[in-house]
Amino acid sequence: MLETINKDMEALGINYAFMEWCADPIYPYFVGEYSENEPLTEDGEIEIPFILTGFTRESWSELERIKEKIMRYYGVAGKTVITDEGSAVAIFYGGSQPVPTGDAELKKIQINLKVKEWKVN
Repeated sequence: MLETINKDMEALGINYAFMEWCADPIYPYFVGEYSENEPLTEDGEIEIPFILTGFTRESWSELERIKEKIMRYYGVAGKTVITDEGSAVAIFYGGSQPVPTGDAELKKIQINLKVKEWKVN
């Protein structure tokens, strides 16, 4: 999942890092995080909420354009990747919301992705 999302952000031309941006900020940039849940079905499917958080010091429209790009890329039908080992990951767009920062110059958006993963032993 992490490798797939990293490659997708690169393909979309989005400045992205997992968990934290460690370099000097290159606005806009996004960081990703997830929380893994216990499998609830017998087929081994795991649902993983994945959050992309974007930041900019430019206009809100800059973040909205990137949100639209991500929404079109994943869509409601999702994107599925099957690994050479036979595991699969499906990623779907799950909504977004602007997030207040308390800093008039810093804009922040949260984009929710729904990830479903099936692993083979």
